[in-house]
Amino acid sequence: MSNIFGFIYNIFGYVLGFIYELFKNTPAPYVISLIVFTVLTRIILLPTAIPQQKNQAKQFRIQPKLQKIQQKFGNDRQKVSEEQQKLYQREGYNPMAAGCGPMLISLPLLWGVYGAITRPISYVLHFKDQVAKLLEDGTVKKFFEQISTSKRSSYYQELLVLNQLKDSSSKITQKVGAIFSPDQITQMNQFAQGFTLFGIDLTQTPSIKEFGVLWIIPALAGITSFLTSFYSTRMQKKYNPTMSKGSNAMSQGCMMAFMPLFSIYLCFTVPAGVGFYWVISNIFAFFQTVLLSNVYAPPKVAAKNMIHDVINRFAYEKNVKDRKTVVE
Repeated sequence: MSNIFGFIYNIFGYVLGFIYELFKNTPAPYVISLIVFTVLTRIILLPTAIPQQKNQAKQFRIQPKLQKIQQKFGNDRQKVSEEQQKLYQREGYNPMAAGCGPMLISLPLLWGVYGAITRPISYVLHFKDQVAKLLEDGTVKKFFEQISTSKRSSYYQELLVLNQLKDSSSKITQKVGAIFSPDQITQMNQFAQGFTLFGIDLTQTPSIKEFGVLWIIPALAGITSFLTSFYSTRMQKKYNPTMSKGSNAMSQGCMMAFMPLFSIYLCFTVPAGVGFYWVISNIFAFFQTVLLSNVYAPPKVAAKNMIHDVINRFAYEKNVKDRKTVVE
């Protein structure tokens, strides 16, 4: 499994590295590269979101029929369930959203993005062997054992190494000098400088105990996540009034609160570079949600499907009539 992850990380590492080379001479080159990289990967994932939006449009179309089933069979839950399943089959509606296909496509992409961002020395600069040797060193191991659990995670060690390079007295910096060549150290130092955005060092991890400029990242993550959740919930209630009633309203409210809180929590446990990716991803997700909800608005899709159904029915009836004429 690790070989599969490494293969995916390599692919995305080369992509991120290529983008970084294009913006190498700009202010905050890694930050700009990360924005471009995030938008690019989200565009690649965009087609996987379309089936889900179309599925919601189908739900809008069959909602009146579902209500009739409820009214007709009342409290007979088994009969209601049977009739609903028949309706779903006739309408081609999947209550489990868009199925496993989009997930199977998106997961490798998300793994690749995450690996390229959290392990840039190995997969963007391609100093993988040197990194492995560095992290095996007893002094370096002890350093990571002395810091918090979230920072000790192997996923964030390379970002922390980049952070330590700025301190010439750091034991990790001294170990780097013994393992990496002077040219490689120069490349890493230049790379580390690109992690600064408006004075925010994206190699550092925000601390919930110490208020500082790094709190901007969790705050932006919470705000951008809330915007997407709020807009999605509003659109669902607009086209499906039952979502604003009873248990549906409660679950919607919980989800709208959970995602922003989860985003804030996540950004307090990972380096700011990972949190920044989350913020950019949330912003793109918001605009993607707005775009798809307008292009594939349930009334539009329902009307289009209805026209297709009418055309197909007329074509079928004409074929039947033509066959009868030939027989006669």
